[in-house]
Amino acid sequence: MSKLILCKGKLSKNPYYIVGLGMNVYSIEELCYYFVKDAYILDNDIMDLGLCDFIADELELTEIAEALRSLILRGASLGQFVTSLLEMTGYLEEEELLSIKQVLVDNASLSFAMKRKKRADNLLEAKKFTRAIDEYRYMLNRMKKSEDPEMYSLILHNTGVAYARLFMYDKASYYFKEATVLNDDKEILIHYLQSLRMTMKKDAYERFVLRMGYPDSIIRETEERLSLARSEKSDSEYAKEIEEIRELRSDGHISEYYNRIDETFVKWKLEYRDRMIARSAR
Repeated sequence: MSKLILCKGKLSKNPYYIVGLGMNVYSIEELCYYFVKDAYILDNDIMDLGLCDFIADELELTEIAEALRSLILRGASLGQFVTSLLEMTGYLEEEELLSIKQVLVDNASLSFAMKRKKRADNLLEAKKFTRAIDEYRYMLNRMKKSEDPEMYSLILHNTGVAYARLFMYDKASYYFKEATVLNDDKEILIHYLQSLRMTMKKDAYERFVLRMGYPDSIIRETEERLSLARSEKSDSEYAKEIEEIRELRSDGHISEYYNRIDETFVKWKLEYRDRMIARSAR
């Protein structure tokens, strides 16, 4: 988008929480922004009468709220709901709106498993790990292993990856192990061994891999990747905090380690929310 957008309605003091995206929104422009950015992972859960109440009561956009409410009650499609909102707010140019409509059409053709996995994978890639975990676990609770063992194993694996990115290696190892039962992919096994190496003492880990009879090539590659990961230094603004958290785990301060994770991610969420409020107020 290259045009200047004239803001509509108020900036709410009480945000609306979009369950499917895990986001608080404070304005109609912020709502449109997320619908456009995440169009490929939207689901029918965004068609909520509570959202209509928020738009009417908090943003004072009664006409838009009533139009959306009517669409929900008539059983309109997700595509109709989203594009109607974007049209009424004038958020997109016509060419951009056509592009979003096509994304929503493509999204509608996906199966439940493919759509939700795509949604969760994008959250994982965007480093929104807790939201990704919620999505993966939602799928695991509604799928049977026998329906699609390969898909199920990939969801288990990616859940493990999300936990590992949060330094919760004990939980990660559980999901990786479950994935190895269904899938003999080398990458899954290596990730499983990496998570075990991060939670077990060296001698216990060595006894375990010897007892299980894992190939020497897999064990070597696991150690090489761990060594490489330890040597790499992140240039992100969060690198120092992440390294401090890792040191707590290494030093055996487990309780402090988990408390620090919780505190750090709450802080990061608040910082992100403040940036979004500042953006919507411009």
